[in-house]
Amino acid sequence: MDKKQYEEQLIANIITSLEKHGAKGLLSSVIMTGSFGRKEPTYEHRDDGKLVLKSDVEIALVYPSFTKKADVDSLIESVSSEFKEELNLMGITEKRVRNAYNFNFSLKVPEYKTIFTYDLFNGSYTVWGTDFIGSISVPLESCDIYEAKRLVANRIGELVYNEKNAEKDQKEYLRKQWKGKLVLAMVSGWLICEKQYVSSYHGQYDAIHKKEKAVKEIFGKEFINEYEKVFMFLREDGQTYEVADNKLRGYVKAINTYFRDFGIGMPRVNSLSRNLKYFMKYVKNGMGYGLVGFENNILQGLIDEYCESSDGLEKTADTWHKVIY
Repeated sequence: MDKKQYEEQLIANIITSLEKHGAKGLLSSVIMTGSFGRKEPTYEHRDDGKLVLKSDVEIALVYPSFTKKADVDSLIESVSSEFKEELNLMGITEKRVRNAYNFNFSLKVPEYKTIFTYDLFNGSYTVWGTDFIGSISVPLESCDIYEAKRLVANRIGELVYNEKNAEKDQKEYLRKQWKGKLVLAMVSGWLICEKQYVSSYHGQYDAIHKKEKAVKEIFGKEFINEYEKVFMFLREDGQTYEVADNKLRGYVKAINTYFRDFGIGMPRVNSLSRNLKYFMKYVKNGMGYGLVGFENNILQGLIDEYCESSDGLEKTADTWHKVIY
């Protein structure tokens, strides 16, 4: 079975499982998001010649107002347990999709969008139910520029936290995978700031090759070559590749300087409910990053401490995972 057949069969099996567990009475729509939504998931080449899926399968389950969130959560648990693949099923309210809200239970249309909201409407597709996303436009100009910084910081958090907590037999591959994802996130972040971002990684690949001179001015002459190797590994089923730690820290320093010079300040997309959720978790985890702007302090801390190879990086990544992730 080739990749296309495998992916089609996997999606069909997920839909069958959703329907078996009551989707028709609970959901309005099922949307493929993430790498599957972009139709570019990551596979690993095995010595026996087989390709093994390494991406999680991100799917938005859109539910109407009469459906209880607890019932959607139960559906997610039941379906996820039936697959060996890592399913990331997330419940999204129909009101959120119809109004292009950034979060569930928002009260008004936000002035600025998250990159997830942009990608939901520009890099995803509906596989079941009502196609809400096909009739709504979310332009790149509406995205909060802070999302560029958030992307990079989140990838650092994932790299550090996952490497620390991964199973021993998976640690080496995950380290290479998440280091590669950090390289891709820096490209995505730069493209967001330059108003050249597109959801597809293949589209981003084309975009930065049209801007090679500017990219080299930011990251240095070797970056494009490193990026191409990472891209082949993660997006073209190529051989695994690991960026050297000293080079990766140098690239993060470069994008950190770029973000600072660009004038990225505080996030402008957070809703009251999101701020409250973060704050409650922050209180439970020691409040060690200040009271005002603690979210930005944690994210900036990840970037700064990674650049410095600081001893406190694992602690900050752990706090990030408990409060923000």
